[in-house]
Amino acid sequence: MKIFLISMVFMRRFVFTLTLMATLLYAQTGIGRNTHGIRVPSASTLTQGFIYFSGSFETISDGEPLAQDGFTNTATGEKTELTDQAAASGGAITIGYGILDFLELNLSLPLYYEGHITGTKLDGLATGDLEASLKVSLPLDFPIHIGLSGSLFAPTGAKSRGFRPRHSWFIKEDQPSYAYTNGVLALSGNLFISLDIFGILLWNNQIGYLATGEDRDAFLWGTGLELFPNKTVSVIVEASGEARTSQMGKFSNFRKELARFTPGLRLHLPNKLDLIFAADLSFDYLRGNKDIDGIDIIRHDKDNDFSYTIPGTPKIGFTFALTKVIDFSWRDSDQDGVADRLDMCPGSTFGVVVNNRGCPVDQDQDGVLNIVDDCPETPYGVKVDYLGCPLDEDHDGIADFKDQCPGTPLGEAVNETGCLRDSDNDGVDDNNDQCPETSPEDQVNLSGCPIDSDHDGVLNENDKCPETPRGRPVDQEGCPLDFDKDGIPDDIDMCPNSTVGEYVDDKGCPADIDNDGVPDVKDQCPETPEGFTVDQTGCSLDIDQDGVPDDLDKCPKTPTNAPVDTLGCPIDSDQDGIADYLDKCPETLPHILVNGQGCPYNSKLNLESIAKQIHFNGNSDRLLNSSYTALNDVIELLRRYNFNIEVECSASGSNAKAVSVNRAQTIADYFDSKGFDMTRVKTRGTGASAPPGVKLIPTDIQR
Repeated sequence: MKIFLISMVFMRRFVFTLTLMATLLYAQTGIGRNTHGIRVPSASTLTQGFIYFSGSFETISDGEPLAQDGFTNTATGEKTELTDQAAASGGAITIGYGILDFLELNLSLPLYYEGHITGTKLDGLATGDLEASLKVSLPLDFPIHIGLSGSLFAPTGAKSRGFRPRHSWFIKEDQPSYAYTNGVLALSGNLFISLDIFGILLWNNQIGYLATGEDRDAFLWGTGLELFPNKTVSVIVEASGEARTSQMGKFSNFRKELARFTPGLRLHLPNKLDLIFAADLSFDYLRGNKDIDGIDIIRHDKDNDFSYTIPGTPKIGFTFALTKVIDFSWRDSDQDGVADRLDMCPGSTFGVVVNNRGCPVDQDQDGVLNIVDDCPETPYGVKVDYLGCPLDEDHDGIADFKDQCPGTPLGEAVNETGCLRDSDNDGVDDNNDQCPETSPEDQVNLSGCPIDSDHDGVLNENDKCPETPRGRPVDQEGCPLDFDKDGIPDDIDMCPNSTVGEYVDDKGCPADIDNDGVPDVKDQCPETPEGFTVDQTGCSLDIDQDGVPDDLDKCPKTPTNAPVDTLGCPIDSDQDGIADYLDKCPETLPHILVNGQGCPYNSKLNLESIAKQIHFNGNSDRLLNSSYTALNDVIELLRRYNFNIEVECSASGSNAKAVSVNRAQTIADYFDSKGFDMTRVKTRGTGASAPPGVKLIPTDIQR
């Protein structure tokens, strides 16, 4: 009955699969022939007992007629132009079976279809050659896998149908060719090499040779990358092709042979169902060229022979395939008589009686069936109750076969051997122990409690310090001895004569929080960084008194009151190599050679020197002609260097303030007349606060 039910389920699945795939029979053989890849399969084979179904569909959609220049009647020479874009489709149904884990048998039957072609009767649907193949996968422990296959092509295809030969070995030179069949028996051998890169990328390679016995042998090749081969969506890119060996001696002939680039997706759906979507692109299509020569074909139709030229590879085609793997393996890992695929208890103990689902009837063989056995792992031979659990006569929770004290009073706490529990091993069982966590070496009373908890020689009833660490000297009240009363017991006090009330560390010595060697009571700088050299007051040494401690001071001999940076070195604001405290020209422009006083050797680069050459007529705001040379020097500097400028003028007399303001504006106006950006110029008149003159002050210098 069981075998009959399994057979019925199999037949239903088989018929359903065939019916589904009957709509997908229009594809070239080679699509979806393996659990990986599209046209280029991996080196792997099916696991023993697994059956593989594949149905595929392909159509050419390049928008051009099947023949490049129409066709010619070879007998009459009559030329027929083809303008109709006849549909050219195909498909195949493939069935594979895993004979062994590394041996697979495949059968594939193609069906082809050609749409209406003017002037011929070659259109229509017909079968191609039946292919039977045997594939072996070599079991290697490396990420490189190797497979070998041999195929036999039976000439079962229709000879009177079809316009475009589906394979290169169907083509006969100078004789009528077939579109759907080879016409004679053909044999092929293939080598497959796959490289598995960390389960992320699978690189499949195929090379093969097909022999027909009629000088129409072909070389088969393919390579492809499959990204995420074990994920729900695999991204695949392949290149594959066929080439007649007779055409391989010359590149111009070889490039006409079938070669395609195939990008696509493979969707791994539940229940080992895969969907494949792909496009076939010819190499000429990718290069943007068209091989106008193509391949010459002679085709026989009734009483006429036609000659025409077709491209080796159509420009573009679209492919769809559906694959399904069904497990019919008979492997029985636990040897219980139930195949793994049906075994709901795959780890059954050898020799145990199981039901038709592979689960033990009485796993522990205690006489109680598993369905009612509350203790299904009872050791063999142990007496059990009606629920299949070991007997426990004294009800202490320890089965009789483990109980070393079988007469324990009901309700008493016991250990794992069934005897009265004494968790702290003090001689008083837990049922009567009022101090159940006593140390084993403690002396206890009848209630299990220590007589001297801290082992200092003072009984608990007289001990005022009952938690004194073991071994510490104590007084008659059980408290640690402390001669200097600093809170640190004498046996660990490194400074036993501390002053009463003095703050000490955990060693009993005067505290030194910053560890600078100066006790906190004397330390005027109690937060000195660790490791700094300090004086007797606990403060960091600063020999040059520049505010930077000697331990951080990179320039420890800076003159008094000289401005310094955070490292204690004199500041050089204008970066001319002369420290500010020596620099007579502190606003020197960048990259200018200066003398020992920080002033430019070239007076034309010194704004202070240039400013002294700017003069006004009397007590007016009118510039003397001699001043323009100096102003032009300023403009030159503003153009050469990136900085802003502040013009400050002073004057004398009763209206000194107004004159000084106008003088500064006159200089700014001159800058403006020379096209200079006035947002970079500021003016200021100081009146009679200084002797009459001009100051040019650089600001915002970009160095």
